[in-house]
Amino acid sequence: MKRIVIALALLIALSACSTKVSYYFLDWAIEWQLEDYVTLNRQQEQAFDAILDPFLAWHRSQELPRYSAQLKTLQTELADGTLTPQSWRHHVDMARDHWFRLFAQVFDDLLPLIASLSDKQVAQVIAKLEADEQELVDEYKDKNQEQLIEDADERLEELFADWLGRLSEQQKALIHEHNSRRLATLDMWLEYRHEWLRQFKQALLQRSDSDLLAQRLRLLMTSPDELKSDVHKQKLAQNTENFGMLLLQLHQSLSERQQKHFKRKLGNLIDDLSSLLPSSPFSSLVVKRVFGL
Repeated sequence: MKRIVIALALLIALSACSTKVSYYFLDWAIEWQLEDYVTLNRQQEQAFDAILDPFLAWHRSQELPRYSAQLKTLQTELADGTLTPQSWRHHVDMARDHWFRLFAQVFDDLLPLIASLSDKQVAQVIAKLEADEQELVDEYKDKNQEQLIEDADERLEELFADWLGRLSEQQKALIHEHNSRRLATLDMWLEYRHEWLRQFKQALLQRSDSDLLAQRLRLLMTSPDELKSDVHKQKLAQNTENFGMLLLQLHQSLSERQQKHFKRKLGNLIDDLSSLLPSSPFSSLVVKRVFGL
């Protein structure tokens, strides 16, 4: 659940000093992250740039309004007390749909680029992904349940402190109680990630078969939950609702200062998104205003 923040800010993965500044440099950030996994040749770089520019234009015109609308709905539900664990689960499902829609939008354009990877480039991608997976395994191996709960407490306390300000002992206790009741999914999650990587490697190694590549990558990129067991999905759904209950408990416990902190942070995020929309009268002036030019 660490990817889910109280206001779904991770929908757009913009966590730098300013949402507006981050968004205007998103193309650079994407290319920088890509370089961690594979070194493209000049022709591939040109092909990727040709995909990226229209994708970002689509994202700004079609997706940002969705994010803004959902955040405003969440803001209203919190303000009038209508948010429930079930409606929180609906918000999480919407956030997942946002994420998978990104892959669906760019999928057909990316396939030729992926198919063009050399054996050396594929080996580079696989080595990086395997290293990432091993890092996760090393992070959690040999930890008992008490240590896992302690780690989860630390992550959530840091998350909520960012959105609410300094937490009270009562709020820390609520977080600990939530993590203590959370249904165990770690082993299933690691198994799912391992199976996802296994099938992804298989798809890359057989990339010369374009139909097979498209079929496998479409599953992995847009419908990865099909790789999860029914038990895993049921536990995840229950944990999501339990997290929604934690949100309600924390919201009810907020001090006046914390309420102001949260409203200001959420309001600023919504304002930033609104200013980025193509229909905004300020959108063409955002960069100048952000940098004080």
